[in-house]
Amino acid sequence: MMNKPMNVMAVVCHPADAIDGAGGTLCLHARRGDKVSVVVCTHGVDTHDLRRNDARRFGGRLPGSRKSAIGKKEKEVVKGMGLLGVRDVRFLRFPDEMLSVTRELIEAIASEMAEVQPHVLVLHNPTETLGLADVGHADSAIAALKARYLANTGRFLKKPCGRVFPAQVYFMCMNGNTNQLTAEGDRYGNVLVDITPVVELKVKAMDCLTSQYYPGKLARKCIEDVNGRMGLHWCLPYAEAFQALEPHTYSALPLNEHLEKLASSPTEAHFRNMDIKVTQVPFRATRS
Repeated sequence: MMNKPMNVMAVVCHPADAIDGAGGTLCLHARRGDKVSVVVCTHGVDTHDLRRNDARRFGGRLPGSRKSAIGKKEKEVVKGMGLLGVRDVRFLRFPDEMLSVTRELIEAIASEMAEVQPHVLVLHNPTETLGLADVGHADSAIAALKARYLANTGRFLKKPCGRVFPAQVYFMCMNGNTNQLTAEGDRYGNVLVDITPVVELKVKAMDCLTSQYYPGKLARKCIEDVNGRMGLHWCLPYAEAFQALEPHTYSALPLNEHLEKLASSPTEAHFRNMDIKVTQVPFRATRS
């Protein structure tokens, strides 16, 4: 890892995706002094405002106008990312009912990327559910991968930085749907980030996402199930998993510090700290 501060950018499809997919990792980067930026491609109201969806499908009064729903969703995310130490959140506000890889989307992402000039780019996996899912995750990743090249051209690059960016891309290994398309894809990462030190903050950040019914039990269930599973076999209470796009290069074969620690300590010590921590995070329901 670079010793000097890096620019880290996450480009995600829906407002909540950066928090549930990489919130702990982004928090750790912010803590080490990196500049962290999040770009949200869609406003999320058409498919990911579950309160509005319930009212529309099963009857009842829609909770406010569409414009106010977009503003409310953005406030949820800004508050949650703020708890994680991330202040730079950018909303492109594309419709989320059917996100497609369009020139307009690619150029919008390229514009933000050219301004931030990230060393590291965090994305959804472009092959998520074989790239056939209707939720837009893969489409946002494909658009961002195409935007890398545009961002480094004269049309978008407003200030020189002496390097091509990003140097590395990491794909989030999100839980996805439990169906055959998910089963066909690779959901396990070759890079694990131990988010145990900040898992309490991730829980609190997800508690901010009221429009998706996360606050309370669901936030804790999701983090225990997804991040607990990702770290389980490597004796990490909670981890976020990623897949590196480019190969890591070394002067010799590397030995991971965590794996060396596991190899040189008794099994009992491996599991000593494998507590369920998310249920210990207090939650007080408030009226939204």
